[in-house]
Amino acid sequence: MTTMQPNELNAKAVRNWQWCAVLILLVLAPLNSKLAGACWLAFCLLGLWSFKYGSVKAPTAEFSAVKGWVFACLSALALRVIPQFYWGDSWGERHAEFRLLFGALGLLGLVHYARFTRDQLKWLGYALVLALWASFGLMLIFGSERTPTNQIPWGASMSLLVCVVLALTMSASLQRLPVRLFYVSGVVVGVCAVLLSQVRGSYGIVFWVAGVVLWHYARSGIKWRALASRVIVAVVAITLLVQIFPQLISIPAQRIELAVKEFSAADILKEASIETSVGIRLYLWKRAVHEIPDHLLVGVGHNTKMSSIRRWGIEANAPAVSTLGHLHNNYLEELFDQGLFGLGSFLSFLIGLFYMAMRLRKNEPIAALGITGIFFIHASGNLTNVNFAHNYYPTMLSSAIFLCFLLLINSTEKYKP
Repeated sequence: MTTMQPNELNAKAVRNWQWCAVLILLVLAPLNSKLAGACWLAFCLLGLWSFKYGSVKAPTAEFSAVKGWVFACLSALALRVIPQFYWGDSWGERHAEFRLLFGALGLLGLVHYARFTRDQLKWLGYALVLALWASFGLMLIFGSERTPTNQIPWGASMSLLVCVVLALTMSASLQRLPVRLFYVSGVVVGVCAVLLSQVRGSYGIVFWVAGVVLWHYARSGIKWRALASRVIVAVVAITLLVQIFPQLISIPAQRIELAVKEFSAADILKEASIETSVGIRLYLWKRAVHEIPDHLLVGVGHNTKMSSIRRWGIEANAPAVSTLGHLHNNYLEELFDQGLFGLGSFLSFLIGLFYMAMRLRKNEPIAALGITGIFFIHASGNLTNVNFAHNYYPTMLSSAIFLCFLLLINSTEKYKP
């Protein structure tokens, strides 16, 4: 790695060996939740450290975007405080708001005061791709039962990283072909890892990747001869990949087929249909929607929510329902648990992501693309699960935002060969 210049982040703040430690933590983040947390914490501390040692720059569009994200995180925490104290709920399960706020403050320091060498950022991109390769290897060797956290938030977290690598691939048009193919491989194996995780709520990453690729070709103008050759190469590559790993088709197909069968057979009056993955969700959502209007402002509180879920399970003679700890939908969960204040807190993060994407779209379109992908995954993945119930997900969400800004701001200049 090259020596930092005077206008870059002071060597006292981050030396090459320190940066290598961050890269190793990033590569191993899909394999271990504690290492993922250590990687996130390193980004946060580096950002806070840069307030002291970094060089001051004039305000930029990306700095304004991050200020909006900090405000969104502060708003989310402020809205959360009201029902938390009203119901006397424990803060032990409210890690997400603090992790995202701490990460936003660290990001503010990195964006405004820190600069990294081109080599450091190049290796950061490589490490991110290797992290997705590690996630794919984990699924191939051990399967979805061995994820470092619950497989649902893990699959959503890997989808967030895919969104960043996809945007990085779009920014690498000036790179050498082997480098571009390496980035593409990260997108492919990342999507494969999500498919093998059996997390249907994260399968939307397939539509995001396909949509972005189509948008890219439509925006740059379709050159039919070049497009035809790339389609042929893609078809051949996918065919070979599926031949080598047939589970890439069989596992997602089985999961989708099962969901269709469970949805078709769903009947909240029949115990057998309730105690399925889809049946439980439909039953919980129906009961929650029925009771939410009676407690719209501040919800019912954590303890009453847990009692309600157990009561619903008993009434339906469905023991599987009684063992759950949330409603498998973050929007309904917030409304039922903490009312409009809770929902407002959760939506603050979505509003913050949307604001960043809009603020960046003119001057930093590639970074805006990455943030938009994160917004899409976060908004859609929480429709069928409560990912914030697991510490791993907000940690990776914050890390993905860090990576998006570090790798994609001024991406054309950063990745010149």
